Order: sequence, then C-alpha cells, then structure tokens
Amino acid sequence: MDWLKGMNEVIEYIEKNLTEPIDLQTLATILGCSVYEFSRIFSFMTEISISEYIRRRRLSQAVFDIQKSDTKMIDIALKYCYESPAAFSRAFKELHGTTPTSVRTSNVSVKTYPPIHFLLSIKGVSDMAFRIEEKEKFEIIGLSGVISDEVTAGVHTVWYEFYESYYEQMVQNFQAPYWQVAAYDFHPIKNDLSIIIGAEYKNEFSLKETLSIKTIPASSWAVFEIDGCIDGTRDKAYTRILTEWFPTSHYRRNEDLPNLEVFPGDTQERISNWEIWMPILPKEIV
Repeated sequence: MDWLKGMNEVIEYIEKNLTEPIDLQTLATILGCSVYEFSRIFSFMTEISISEYIRRRRLSQAVFDIQKSDTKMIDIALKYCYESPAAFSRAFKELHGTTPTSVRTSNVSVKTYPPIHFLLSIKGVSDMAFRIEEKEKFEIIGLSGVISDEVTAGVHTVWYEFYESYYEQMVQNFQAPYWQVAAYDFHPIKNDLSIIIGAEYKNEFSLKETLSIKTIPASSWAVFEIDGCIDGTRDKAYTRILTEWFPTSHYRRNEDLPNLEVFPGDTQERISNWEIWMPILPKEIV
C-alpha cells in the first residue's frame, strides 16, 4: 500500500465533499484500514483529529462564501453541514474569534486553514521490535461493544465500563499471568467498529452469562513490543506498523481477523510495556 498516495487521496476526497456529509469509514477504506486505526494515524501525522480537520476546512471555505456573496447565513450553514445557523455561528466564532455576521459587515481578521498535503519524509531511523507468533484458535471473554460514531470516545467508554464492572473479578478468576485483550475488528466496508475487552478464556467464569465470548481463529501474528505509556505510544505505534512495517515486510495483513492489543494482567494503571498483535498472511508475489 502506498500510504503517501492514499493519505493525499483522503485529503482530495475531503476537499471534493466539504459540502456533503463525510463518512469516516469511506476515508478509512481509501487506506484499507479500520476507522479506529485511520483516526489514530491521521491524528498522529497531523496533530489534529480528522473531525477537527474537516471542521477547519469547512469553516475556512465558509469565510469566502460570507465575504463574496449575499447568501443567507442559514443557507451557508446548511451548505457546510451544520444543522442550524446557531450551531454554525458557535463553531465559526470558536475557530475565527468572531461571528459570521461580523465578517460580512466589518473588516475583521479571520483565519484560514489550507488543505494538508502529505510529502515524503525520512522514516525507519528508530528500530521496531517484533516477533512472529503462531497461535491456535482461542477465545476471549469480556465486554463487547459496537461503536458507530466518535471512535476514540466510544473505545474509552467500553474500557471504562470493563474496568468498573469486571476487572477485579477477572483478576481473581484467571490469576496472573493472563491476557487482557482488546480486539478491534477490521471492517473496511462497515460503518462501525466491533470491540471486545477481556481475557483469554481458559476455564469457567462465574459472570459468563453477562459477558461476550469471541473466537479468534488460529493464525500467524506479527507481535510488536511497545515500550511506553499507552496514551503516549499507541498512535505512533499503529502509524509505524501500517505505514512502515507492512509495506517493507514479507507479510500482508489478514483482513478477516481483528488486531489485538495485549496488556499485562496485574494492574490497571498506565502500562509501560504492552503489545499489538497483527494477523498476517504471506505477501502475494506479483
């Protein structure tokens, strides 16, 4: 996959659809990854979220509509996908520091955010620790959820509920060491993200009836060892795996299986050493 070309295609798609609803799944599909991964990679590479980038581009273009036409504010608001003039005005003032009406009636300063363009950069200077694992079919028991809207916030909600309601029981039931696993299903054409957070299911569990069980088929996995706090390393790790490791390795991603995040099972504090498991297949020879 040519990630440089793909990211620029994403930006081009956004530019052509600023006046239309933009589905994040469509953007992720351009790159061939999940919405969750796309959101993290975009944020890491640009230092803003994809939703914030789209908001800035729409409100930048709205300035020219206000300055160069006598179009009603309600029509401009609807054009750039705001449900009401009030919502448009609030967002506009938050970004530009002034109201849409002031731009039309006064000589005030506003901001512009040009389209991003991704250029070639030097990569691969720092090492990536990984190993290849063969693992038989296994099951994950835990809390599951389907996230359709704000991906990062939705994932955090599932994590929080898991820790509040099930973490202690799982620690007591499975004993250390055990896997605490987050499985993110790869859905390149679906508008949602399926997630389950829990542990590898090896014996009966008293709360089984209130939890979900997900079967992970036997597979080969590329296991990446991540050194550093989760919040500070996750975005960079996914970006490097998908944009640096896969294009130069002898493997391709197995899109039929979810990727896994594996953490130590003896603490719920910020973890400094954890792993990302990517399902792999041999790269096709062309």
